[in-house]
Amino acid sequence: MTIVFCWITERAALLLLLFAAGAQAQTGTSSPYLTIDGQVTTPLSLSEADFQALPHASITVTDSTGKPSTYSVVDLAAPLTKAGVPLKQDLKGADIAKYLHVQGADGFVAIVSLPEFDNGAFLVADAQDSSPLPAGTGPLQVISPQESRHSRWVKQLKLLRIIKSSPQ
Repeated sequence: MTIVFCWITERAALLLLLFAAGAQAQTGTSSPYLTIDGQVTTPLSLSEADFQALPHASITVTDSTGKPSTYSVVDLAAPLTKAGVPLKQDLKGADIAKYLHVQGADGFVAIVSLPEFDNGAFLVADAQDSSPLPAGTGPLQVISPQESRHSRWVKQLKLLRIIKSSPQ
């Protein structure tokens, strides 16, 4: 009886292990690199390849200690426009009350009003000094080189959500 019980337990454990491994593999492949949702025309779940296909540029930014770093970046307006978010000359009427909720994997959130795209530079970095961003920062990070405090630099970027502000 004990032998049968152990055999069933081992078999059950093996089945559970296989199920868990399959679920983990499925989750790993289906997890988006970057999600854009909310008040958008076309919600997007960008893969790493989708993000890499966006136009990239290089920008050098000096940190608070005076050390320069060169980032490989995508203009944040590019994926937002792809999702149907009106920006710059296309931002009119009720859309002016919308804002961008930028969220990292750790839950940190920064807010950017859509009219700020008229004058501000908001970028998504995927490399620093010719190397991928460090694990605690990347794979993506929102940077705003014009902001000296870096208070809206969002590490481990996962979510861009457009929200419409409503009157009280």
